[in-house]
Amino acid sequence: MVRVKELFLSLAVVACLALSQASGQQQEAWQKDWEKFGEAVGPYSLQGAIERKGNVMEFNRIFSKEVEWSGKLKGLYHNGVAKFLTLEMKPIRIPLQDGSTTEVSELSISCAVKANGCEGWSTKLTGDEVVFRTKLVNRTRGILPVVRVMDNSKDERVIVIETYGAELVRVVSE
Repeated sequence: MVRVKELFLSLAVVACLALSQASGQQQEAWQKDWEKFGEAVGPYSLQGAIERKGNVMEFNRIFSKEVEWSGKLKGLYHNGVAKFLTLEMKPIRIPLQDGSTTEVSELSISCAVKANGCEGWSTKLTGDEVVFRTKLVNRTRGILPVVRVMDNSKDERVIVIETYGAELVRVVSE
């Protein structure tokens, strides 16, 4: 009877540890550092995940998280339904499965006009370096990767990073 209780307690401790790790309590370095994000995505990109040739579900599980990065606000737009922020980011290079690379130097973030997540932003901040929080989200239930390659009309490949919500943390430069 004592061994059964010890085994049960051991299993309970292991389960609690696993849950605390799985709950996202530990933040990855890329969640606070844009350049580290590029480095973290690289190995998955080389395996084809961002081109929908690799394990998209696993990729989304790893990268669908909240991040806090900095960038320069290029523009703030809204169409009555949603607001869109465009941020100039330090250029990072993402390797692709075919051996080429694509540069990412801009981030577009959307959020609903009436929902939380876009308060504090104004066109007066255009050109300012800002620290912001957003969530990398996958709204396609795993069909598309949260970071993906798209071919645009100029025969270029662009990286799309799906985000939602933009909390202004602070203005770094004015």
